[in-house]
Amino acid sequence: MSMLKKRIIAGVTIKENQVVQSIGYKNYLPLGKPSMFVQNLDRWQADEILINVIDRSKFNKGPDLNLLKKLKNLNIQTPLIYGGGISKIEDAIQVIQLGADRILIESLAHENILELKKISNKIGSQSIIISIPLSINKDNNLVFYDYKKKIEKKINESFFQEIDPSICSELLIIDYLNQGTENGFNMKILRKFSSDLPIILYGGIRKKKLIKEIIKIKKVSALTFGNSLSFEEHSIQKIKYISGKKYSREPFFQDK
Repeated sequence: MSMLKKRIIAGVTIKENQVVQSIGYKNYLPLGKPSMFVQNLDRWQADEILINVIDRSKFNKGPDLNLLKKLKNLNIQTPLIYGGGISKIEDAIQVIQLGADRILIESLAHENILELKKISNKIGSQSIIISIPLSINKDNNLVFYDYKKKIEKKINESFFQEIDPSICSELLIIDYLNQGTENGFNMKILRKFSSDLPIILYGGIRKKKLIKEIIKIKKVSALTFGNSLSFEEHSIQKIKYISGKKYSREPFFQDK
């Protein structure tokens, strides 16, 4: 029986209608228009594209429906994950109707688990990914970063009891301190984190040695890359090549 291939996900962070280079959840440098980035990532054969609009939930703006309409008109072939501003079942339905294959949930998982369950019952748990930005504090404990209040919090153990395959299909674990840097994903996070759900990793995954190490971990279903994809030609194909054909889809290099 052949093993499932690990996916290479392209992360696109959007703030104030621009794709931004995000560094440690603190600094944001504008890069360009979302449509251009998504078209390129589709052409470069990312396995999925994660659109994360980071200034929607914080200001209760709801999902960026105009952005989704523009992306739908591009007729891209790569599956889309959308996150940002989803706070109720109507939001989730609109996002799926406008072409997203799956949705990314963060705040709602901590603030209103009952509404999240309603969403899951409506669109299916396979369509939901829950995002959890994590770090290790000075006491060597695993902590969750609340980006709205810009503070670290202890994770309530009941949270992990609630989040199971009936709610979502995967967890996106973000090393938020190392996100957008070359420092490397803090593997202590993975060792201290406990869940039976497949895990997507994001943050600081740049170096070949780390990619090769992470791609072999059984519970890791996908790796997400953000900033690094914008600065090197054939970056997605090179990541797949480093991962090896045993773990990821074989790279296909094509001319521009």
